[in-house]
Formats: sequence, structure tokens, C-alpha cells
Amino acid sequence: MKNQGTVMGFLVGAIMFSVIFTSGVQAQDTALNIEHLPRVVGAAVAMIPDYEGSDDYTVGAAPFARYNFQGQERYLILKGYELQCNLLDHPWLRLGPSLNYRFGRDDDVDDDVVKEMEEIDGTAEGGGFLGVELIDSANPRKRFLASVDFLSDLGGEHEGYSVYGSVRFWYPLSKTFDFGMGLATTYASDDYMSTYFGVTQVDADRTGFPVYDADGGFKDIRVFPALVMHLSETWHLALGVQYRGLLGDAEDSPVVDDRGSSDQWLGGIGVAYSW
Repeated sequence: MKNQGTVMGFLVGAIMFSVIFTSGVQAQDTALNIEHLPRVVGAAVAMIPDYEGSDDYTVGAAPFARYNFQGQERYLILKGYELQCNLLDHPWLRLGPSLNYRFGRDDDVDDDVVKEMEEIDGTAEGGGFLGVELIDSANPRKRFLASVDFLSDLGGEHEGYSVYGSVRFWYPLSKTFDFGMGLATTYASDDYMSTYFGVTQVDADRTGFPVYDADGGFKDIRVFPALVMHLSETWHLALGVQYRGLLGDAEDSPVVDDRGSSDQWLGGIGVAYSW
């Protein structure tokens, strides 16, 4: 069935991106790399934490699309609120710029204490990615991918940066089903961590939390299995789940330790049309 090997990565990436957009996590949290898919449109919905570190959950949604330049490996990808461009016409190396919109945290969160904290506005981020994609020439649905992504704040909200690294693979279980598995981690700077996990004196006065200065370091580790079902040559359905364990100063933050949970679960479903 044409395009099977390429649709699977795109679908589950979009599912995880719907998670990212509404929970204010960086674009690279798309669990899987987006693969070669010349023309595709779709949408995904997911159950996600109310904010990163919350134990309350909500529903988010996002569109996605991809355009491949004819006869080349260069492409543009829109994954909800992130735009990436691969500049290299290379069989396995990927490199290019990224633009992302990161959602903040406002007083609409469910937690009665956290909603009293100073609001964090959404912000634009920019950076780039470098990756490899190794494809089995005998069966393109068998793939191994690895990438490193860098994003820096452009809007002056957190004034920091994050680096996201991931490895993942895809394997066809049958003509209809493909299985994927990935492992990833995120390193975040002092400014990033203090914005999203710190407690200022103002926040402490409002909430009763102790003042907390979150330092930079590895923020989380992630595991994300996924399953894609090819309904036809043009219609595809994907199911994905992600476990995200917060680490270090993110895990120890009063916002997480006292009011939320360091164990974050994300799951969703997506549908796509390719032609």
C-alpha cells in the first residue's frame, strides 16, 4: 500500500503535537519524526495535562500538513503550531530551521492554587533540528530515526532555551498495522526552568508555596509507543500514548510535587488523508 511507511510517523507526530500545543511544551515533543509524505492533511485530538506537571487533564486538538518539493528530500511541515523546513536534499541526513509557538499557563487551569500564580504568556520560539533517518531499502516501513532539536525564546517570555533528543523506530506488524516506539529526553536552561517551574516571592505570597528557584538541567524522560492502522491507500488512523517522567528541579517544584504529579500521561488519536 503506497505511502504506508511515511504516514505512520506523520500521524503519531501530529498526535503528540496536539499534546504539546495545549500543554505549553516544546514542539520537539512530537514523539516521532515526520517522514516523507508528499501531500497530506489531517487532524488529531489528545488527552493532555492541564499544564506541564499537572495531575488534571484536558483535551487538545491540532491540524497538520506537509509539502515535499518534487523529486527532492527537502520539505515543509506544519505540525499544529510548529513549522519546520528540511533544507538538505540528502537520502538520510535532515537539517533545517524551526519556528514554534509555546503556550503559557494562565488562570484557566483547574488547580485552585496554581491559578493564583502569575500568568505565563505564550511565546514564539525559533531554532533548528539535525537528524538522521535510516530506511530499510527492502521494506521502507522499517525505519530508525534519531534527532536533536534546539529552540530558543524569541518573544521574551522565558528568555531561555531547550534541547530535545530522541531515538525511535518503526516496524510493520502486517499489511494494515505499523508499530512504533521511541525514547527521548529534554535539557532546559535556567531561565526556561525558572519560568515554568519556579516560584517567585509574588507567587509564594499568593499561594503559600515556598520560594523556589528551578535550575537548568535534564527536565524529563519520555517513552512513547504508537500504532498506525492503514484504512485504505488514502485514509489512515493512528493511536499514540506517551509517558513523560519529570526530572530534577522540574520534579521537585512545588507546582509539581505539592499540587501536581511528575508522572505525566498523554494519549491521542489522529486521522489523515494522503494523495
